Amino acid sequence: MKASGALVGLLLVGLVLADDRCPPIDDPESPPVLLPHPTDCEKFLICSHGNAVVSKCPPGLHWNDGKKLCDYPSLAQCLVGEAGSTSQPLQPSENCPAEYDPDHMVYTPHETDCTKYYICDPHGVELEQRCPSGLHWNPAVNYCDFPELAGCEE
Repeated sequence: MKASGALVGLLLVGLVLADDRCPPIDDPESPPVLLPHPTDCEKFLICSHGNAVVSKCPPGLHWNDGKKLCDYPSLAQCLVGEAGSTSQPLQPSENCPAEYDPDHMVYTPHETDCTKYYICDPHGVELEQRCPSGLHWNPAVNYCDFPELAGCEE
């Protein structure tokens, strides 16, 4: 039951796409499979059970597929999509742990918007995410949930 709840939570995180590059079964002993977005340098894909969940880099950063992280556009050298805005330096957040553990992702609620939350990246930077329409971030279970269950008040 717990595994299926985690899958439902992950499916609610963002746009989910079937992707042949994603392994059909996740290996709990390995870090998640991360892939470049096919058309947008500011996005990347996180594989989950054969599907690709779309995630977005912080404003001004692009996906660096060689390093598997969001980076300055000049370092990311992304060849698809358009450069969004000017670069900004990576700023680690005090809400993120000092050491990154891909087996224990850290999520934090957005300060003012119940429909948003953050995921900590490998450099301690909070990456802003948005829940699907009509859902709110529920920090008790770490996924987007029905507003009455999430208990968030803006």
